Amino acid sequence: MPITKVSRPALCRAARTLLICLVAISGCAYTIVHDGSVNQTRADQVEQGIARFRQLAFTKPVPLVVKSRDQVQQMLLTELKRDHTDEELDLGGETGAMTGVYPPGMDLKSSSLNLMHSQIAAFYDPHAKQMVLVEGAIDVSLWNSASSFVAQRDTTGEMVLAHELTHALQDQHFHLEKMMDAVKDNDDRDLALKALAEGDATLSGFGYVNGNLDNSTINTILLRLADLPKTLAAQSGNVPLGLSAPLVFQYYDGARFVAYAYRRGGWGAVDAIYHDPPQATLQIMHPELYFNHTFRPANVRLDGYQPFLKDWSKVDDDNYGAFLLKVILRRNLGDETPEVALADQWAGDRLIVLRKGKALTILWLIAFSDDVSAGKFAAAYTRILSGIRVAHPFRVATKANVVLAAIGEGSGAFDQFAPAVWNSSGITVAPAPNAILMAPSAAMTAGAP
Repeated sequence: MPITKVSRPALCRAARTLLICLVAISGCAYTIVHDGSVNQTRADQVEQGIARFRQLAFTKPVPLVVKSRDQVQQMLLTELKRDHTDEELDLGGETGAMTGVYPPGMDLKSSSLNLMHSQIAAFYDPHAKQMVLVEGAIDVSLWNSASSFVAQRDTTGEMVLAHELTHALQDQHFHLEKMMDAVKDNDDRDLALKALAEGDATLSGFGYVNGNLDNSTINTILLRLADLPKTLAAQSGNVPLGLSAPLVFQYYDGARFVAYAYRRGGWGAVDAIYHDPPQATLQIMHPELYFNHTFRPANVRLDGYQPFLKDWSKVDDDNYGAFLLKVILRRNLGDETPEVALADQWAGDRLIVLRKGKALTILWLIAFSDDVSAGKFAAAYTRILSGIRVAHPFRVATKANVVLAAIGEGSGAFDQFAPAVWNSSGITVAPAPNAILMAPSAAMTAGAP
């Protein structure tokens, strides 16, 4: 059967699609929305204030509309269906379970919708170019606990609106939606870009209601945001880490990343990032890698398996990145396990999903910064795959600083296709301006069997 490519059912696409809409997690405040109507005078004051604070002028008005929770739920479902069929979402959930990101049998569509519905209270709709406020949203929420250090006014509602309006400014000045579309086939870059946008909006919203954004305020914001995982768990129940962690990452790690820029050069330094956005979540996790220009992710090409798996069709081609690697290690080995730190040694990856009938096979090629890290990850990932409740056959091997994992029925042909993969695949690293991250492994360049 020829290898074909269908609309990609990537691991986190359901969450990503919804998170394009989810641009704040909070309760809509009494002074902004009351009895189904917008207090336009107060909303206009917030709009003018955030434009001054963020130092960006609105190029066009942003209409505000109020929707019921049921209407918002339907909007989220429509947004999800815009890009993905139920079959693709099912495939994304199964892929996540096989690689260790999700628990076996998780309904990705249902779990994502439930998480969004339990938290969303306002969002900027990039398609309609309008602000949607949710009527009757719960006031005891993530942002309420995080924003308790700023008092006096109706801080949560004003902060939420300021946060959302910052997304409108991003869309108007930096064409954020087009930027998101440009990286839609790379989950790692997609999540990194979303963290930039959310970190920017989070600092803007907090800073606006606080009246300033000095070092002390930033430190307090980050301290409060560090509690988001506990708050989310308390409010949304037993949310799988594979869904909750990327959500929290966008706000907490995103805010840390943007704060790094703001401290170096104010809002002008933040604006500059949109013209050269981070290319990997590792740069969000460790901002100095981005701002000191010492890291560029490797372009990993996974090839050579086709003649040995010719009855399989390719249905996904993706990059997981350092953050999802960290999620896998945390979820399966525990937060305090030393192996979690191996995610920081990620240098690039490529994951391909193949289908034959109802069976899936996953091929994953991961480059690390050094041979030792690759060997440690291979050992840790072998333990993880061995411990997954719904077991699948698998093989894991290393060549220098590169790990090759095969999961599923097709891994039975590993001994046949692995030499061809090592020979035909490749790692290309564009040297960073001030440093060279890594060299392609000898195995990949010399064609080691």
